[in-house]
Amino acid sequence: MVYKRQIVATTMLFLGLILWSAEAPAAAWAGDQGTTVSSNPGPSPDQLNALIARCVENQHKSDRAMEEFERVERKITRKGEGPEVVSDFTQRLVPSGNGVIKLPMAQNGMPVSPDAYRAELQYAIRALEIAIHPSDRYKQDLVKFEKRRHDRKDFVDTSAKAFRITWAGRESRGSTTLAKLLLEPDPNYRPNSHLAVTFQHVHAVLWVDEAQGQFARIEGNITSDVTFVGGIAGKIYQGGHFMMEQSEVTPGVWLPTVYTYDVEGRKFLFGFGVHERTEITRYRHVGPPAQAIEVIRGELNNLTAETPFR
Repeated sequence: MVYKRQIVATTMLFLGLILWSAEAPAAAWAGDQGTTVSSNPGPSPDQLNALIARCVENQHKSDRAMEEFERVERKITRKGEGPEVVSDFTQRLVPSGNGVIKLPMAQNGMPVSPDAYRAELQYAIRALEIAIHPSDRYKQDLVKFEKRRHDRKDFVDTSAKAFRITWAGRESRGSTTLAKLLLEPDPNYRPNSHLAVTFQHVHAVLWVDEAQGQFARIEGNITSDVTFVGGIAGKIYQGGHFMMEQSEVTPGVWLPTVYTYDVEGRKFLFGFGVHERTEITRYRHVGPPAQAIEVIRGELNNLTAETPFR
């Protein structure tokens, strides 16, 4: 759904994704506003601008690094904002050079069978072999991937210009102290794309690790309706909420660990809702396709050796 992708991009406001250890910050922050730290003075406007610029540059580095990390993604979809779960899906994402290979692992608490998972590993090997020896279709997809990568970089760069950033102090969260920043739409900002228009309808809070120059968390609300083609094509309703957290998975590389959306809207005449929580864990560096294929082959060989003869 195109509008869902737009909300995803808004949620990733300052974060590279697009295109992501990891569980501790999410557990510590759930429903926690943090403890205000009032002793240290805040930065000057020039220092604050320099901090944001450093964070943006580091995010670009993490985005590129992510292209060589596999991870496990669990997506929980709910009916409205209540507790009823519509689906609970877990998959493994393996970088393929022009995106990711998705390997289903579990659906609604039921893991895939060993035979099915072996078939998925075999599929991943074939896909990585194509990446190593590109077909014409792969080359076409790679051009599209490069465009998405370029658009993503531009989006992250321009997003910093769409808001007025106000220092709000520092907060202690567990053993970590983070800078807290308030983001409000800059009335002087002129959107350069349909997606950038959404910035004018968002108020957010951003938490930053000052020492490492990394975005740690963003949480925001859609404060006014977002319309598309004058409201004819669709609308995202006021009151939506999004959140994203990321943490360090290897020195200098911060990737997403959890993000949520609670959004209602309308596509043409039909209403829709996006109420999802996605948890990303088990990051592992597997390298480019020529290296990743050896990792998958090793796993497949081990599974085959463990399977008794039938």
